[in-house]
Amino acid sequence: MCTPMIGMLLNFAGAMSAAAGKRQAAEAKAQEYEYQAKIDENNRQVALWKAQDAEARGAKEEAALRVKVAGLKGRQRSALAASGVEVGSGSALDILGDTAALGELDALTIRSNAERESYEQNVVASNLQANAGMKRMGAQNARIAGKIGAQTSLLTGAGSVAEKWYNYSYG
Repeated sequence: MCTPMIGMLLNFAGAMSAAAGKRQAAEAKAQEYEYQAKIDENNRQVALWKAQDAEARGAKEEAALRVKVAGLKGRQRSALAASGVEVGSGSALDILGDTAALGELDALTIRSNAERESYEQNVVASNLQANAGMKRMGAQNARIAGKIGAQTSLLTGAGSVAEKWYNYSYG
């Protein structure tokens, strides 16, 4: 008479154990997702710092080039004047204008490259933020799946115990 009761209790204990195992596995998966989300958040912050750094470096390089071009124009003007060439007209003016135009083109290229690098880092940061959000959702889903799995195990175990009880009582 005790043997069927022991079997039913063992069945129920097995269901409880399976439920706990599913819940623990789901929690471990959720924690893994949260850890990965934190890594993405850290990498996002690094990308934002890189974007700021690119803008700052670009501004410094642009300013340094403008100073360099101004110095070159001054040396050109001095060399032309020392040679007896009228600096305000003709070929001398063309040379100085070309130097200014090419210098400006180089300065704008530096600015554009810095802005492009900054934009790329901001896109990386945005993608990492989205990934972190998806991983947090994955953590929530893992926890929900763990609860559902645990409840399913308990219901399956309870059904099995009920079936055995019925068979024992009326069989």
